[in-house]
Amino acid sequence: MLDRNDLFEISTNVDNFHNVMPNYFKSMDVIEDNTSEKIVLEKISFLGKTLDVKTKHIVLPPNLHGVFILSGPLSGTSFIENYESDDMGTKIIIQVSLQINGFLKFVPLIEKLISKKMNNVMNEFIISAESFSQRHLFYKS
Repeated sequence: MLDRNDLFEISTNVDNFHNVMPNYFKSMDVIEDNTSEKIVLEKISFLGKTLDVKTKHIVLPPNLHGVFILSGPLSGTSFIENYESDDMGTKIIIQVSLQINGFLKFVPLIEKLISKKMNNVMNEFIISAESFSQRHLFYKS
């Protein structure tokens, strides 16, 4: 189990997303990088489709990561992740504001499907981050 600081570091290092979860994040191209904010062109695989989306990531260490989708069928969607230490390791509380645009508006039950898939992706991300951390430590030795 990763502690909060390690998990937060992996979860906010967008340059490594495609290494942590290559099945979802195909490529990440940081086009703007300020102190606590990055604008990123992402090629992602989601719900069986490969999408190009532009996102803004705001990182406020040690525990807050905001992701704002700026383009694509979920443009206007935001995720605010809060990382808290607890007895089991790290608890991540995510507030999602889901905005559905374009053709997705017409798909029945799409909101429920997307929310469920996003939860699954986050759970997989935590497992992948732990595995990535172990491989990274192994290669450092």
